[in-house]
Amino acid sequence: MTGAIDYPFTQAEPLRCPAEFTRRQDEEPVGRVRLASGEDAWLVTRHADIRTLLADPRFRPWVPGTPVDSGGEMLFTMSGPEHTRLRRIAARALTPRRTESLRPRVEAVAADLAAKLIAQGPPADVLEGFAIPFALSVLNELLGVPPSARDDLRTWTDGIVAVFTAPDYAEMAEAAQNLGGYLAELVEAKRNMPGDDLLTGLIEARDDSGDALRPEEVTHLAFAIMIAGYVPPANALAQAVLRLAVAPELPRDPGSMSALVEELLRQDQGSAADQGRVAVEDAGIGGVPIRAGDFVLAPLRAGNHDPRRFPEPESVDLARAPGHLTFGHGPHHCLGAALARLELRIGLTALLGVAPRLRLAVPFGELTWRRMFLTLQGPVAVPIAW
Repeated sequence: MTGAIDYPFTQAEPLRCPAEFTRRQDEEPVGRVRLASGEDAWLVTRHADIRTLLADPRFRPWVPGTPVDSGGEMLFTMSGPEHTRLRRIAARALTPRRTESLRPRVEAVAADLAAKLIAQGPPADVLEGFAIPFALSVLNELLGVPPSARDDLRTWTDGIVAVFTAPDYAEMAEAAQNLGGYLAELVEAKRNMPGDDLLTGLIEARDDSGDALRPEEVTHLAFAIMIAGYVPPANALAQAVLRLAVAPELPRDPGSMSALVEELLRQDQGSAADQGRVAVEDAGIGGVPIRAGDFVLAPLRAGNHDPRRFPEPESVDLARAPGHLTFGHGPHHCLGAALARLELRIGLTALLGVAPRLRLAVPFGELTWRRMFLTLQGPVAVPIAW
């Protein structure tokens, strides 16, 4: 085994998986890396091994740079029976029926934003002019946020995820306190006056034993939904448009949209952060022993570009069998996967409907990129013409 090297790896081409992942898949599928936060960790790069890791109860969620026992109240950092309980009840609220019921409103929002983008005239920035307001509008509709609070929610959420600037942890803490406080007030308002929205659904949801979520649990879930439902979908949509803009040979017809979205999700280099885990007991991945307390990283995009699972992974193949890891796997598979797919299909359909021959308005090499958390990245802007 080679010594630990710095991670994240250098990415020469932003839309392509780093070459070091391919090398490691062949030579060192489970190997050591050194993180910018100072920790050493195991890096797992093969699709099959990542699936095994994410489903193994001997590993619990861990966010690089944080104590292993922090963030226990967030759904994506919890583990064990309490996590199972929360997911079971939350799944009773975030049903396929509720997701599908959003379709007319999501389509209307997408059409309105697409028309406004075109009305600006080229060049127009897809990220700021469409993807971000689209993702936020869907969240507001989903949670039942009144229009008067929506600007504040964007400000607070931007502060937490540090979308456009390097993170200021004092500002992030203040933004998190403001967002959490407002969501707690909104949950209380929905308890007193139920609506046709997910917050009301979470308040009213019961599992088979009749167990319900406590108000603070509904607030924590709403907080997690705001964070997970904002930047990743906006990044995914912006990168999908970017791929279409630089590859005019890709299909753009409505009949191909579902299959195209799945391949664009698999290809995506920035809408999902690496999955971190810490071993709670001695275990092993891919034949490599992992000791209790060791940190492990699972870069989902590496698994999505493993040629053992996806032949010619850099190509877009609409006939591929399902199995990408963009929404995770195992107990922490994304509860909002169906909604994210709906957003991406509707958003792309709306944009291509008004700009079927959309293209980049600047040379690709002039685009700039931002990085958040560990490897969550995306273009600062996606200027298009048509």
